[in-house]
Amino acid sequence: MKYRTEYDLKVIGKNLKRLREQHHLTVEQLREYLCLGSVQAIYKYEAGVGYPQADTMLALMELYGVGVNDIVKSQEGELSSPSCCILGIFTKISKKVTLNVVFPNKSLVYK
Repeated sequence: MKYRTEYDLKVIGKNLKRLREQHHLTVEQLREYLCLGSVQAIYKYEAGVGYPQADTMLALMELYGVGVNDIVKSQEGELSSPSCCILGIFTKISKKVTLNVVFPNKSLVYK
């Protein structure tokens, strides 16, 4: 079975901010268009802290005239940061395997 794609919040946020600025829209204008109560949700999306709801994402795609890949994928020549990095599957001592995985702002070790 194929694994589900993981999306990088930072890439999505960067793309949303880039698209808003390309269309010369302020955060307040975008808030009005999306019928949001405050601009905080837009700042949250653009900072890569959270995803827009599905209907909001569709409205943004329509407003900017772009497809979903223009929002969720890195631009050409731009490297996205992985959501996690496997540092090692080494340490095999007495049938014990240690898997070191680093997530943004966290470091977890699975044994």
